[in-house]
Amino acid sequence: MAAIQKIVFAIVCLCLAFNVVLGQQQPANSSDSDSDVAESRTFGHHFLRRISFALVPGAFVVGVITTLLAALTVVSMKGLGVGVILLVLAIGQMLSRALPVQAAAYAAAPVAAPVPVVYSHSHTQQPVWLEKEW
Repeated sequence: MAAIQKIVFAIVCLCLAFNVVLGQQQPANSSDSDSDVAESRTFGHHFLRRISFALVPGAFVVGVITTLLAALTVVSMKGLGVGVILLVLAIGQMLSRALPVQAAAYAAAPVAAPVPVVYSHSHTQQPVWLEKEW
């Protein structure tokens, strides 16, 4: 059924094309045709001239729209990337809070001696040793 519709559509398009071509031809020695009309007003020389004048602004508008869409796409992809990174971090944080915490190996180790801190203002005095529990 679809093939028949395609064939019928092609035949109708061919008939319309032939009609346009035959309608643009002016009879050479017909007395009832208007001698002032040298070409059709729809698809003649003036139409092509108007189209050529409108082509440059049309191409400019299409270029501007394409550039703006490309910039919008880049900004959207950047925002999407930041959102995905934040989502991964949030999921990781939720999982780390939800999973049971295993005791670290260093927590069971014996407490080491305090680390001495040396404090001195100048090289002429003796340094002051401070003991601090970290």
